[in-house]
Amino acid sequence: MKAFCIVAFAALAAMANAQEEPSTAPPAGVEELIVRGRTIQQLRLEIEKLEDAVYERFNELNSNDDFDIFCYEQAPTGSNVRERTCMPTFALRADERAARAVLCTMQTACKGFGGNAQIHYARMEQKGEELTAEMARLAREDEQLMQELTRLAKLRETQRASRQRHADR
Repeated sequence: MKAFCIVAFAALAAMANAQEEPSTAPPAGVEELIVRGRTIQQLRLEIEKLEDAVYERFNELNSNDDFDIFCYEQAPTGSNVRERTCMPTFALRADERAARAVLCTMQTACKGFGGNAQIHYARMEQKGEELTAEMARLAREDEQLMQELTRLAKLRETQRASRQRHADR
């Protein structure tokens, strides 16, 4: 599911970057440019803060509460390291239903909760497409959301490049 959210975000980031204005050249006579760097930790925190703002704005504007996106931190099974995950409500519900279906399959006394866990995940694909379309529509209509998405895309690219430079050392 994490991959789904990242793919949806990447599509919107590409749309946001395509609409941004070309950068302007530095003013004539500038001899020195000072760039203040950020640590990877500072960049990650800035991205998280902006993600929260983007999702809060999206949740206010979207037409379907199933599309509301929430972020949480959780340590994966077998790890003590917490990871941040952002998922739409419909995906959280599908996870719950799928888990219930698996448990009910193991227990023979389930009434009305059984079924195939794959069915719940299959429904997410269609909902995911609807979510992506809704976010794209809202980004086109709402300047604040578009600006935040564009800034978030730039920060994520900076983070990706920073990680790549760090890995190449």
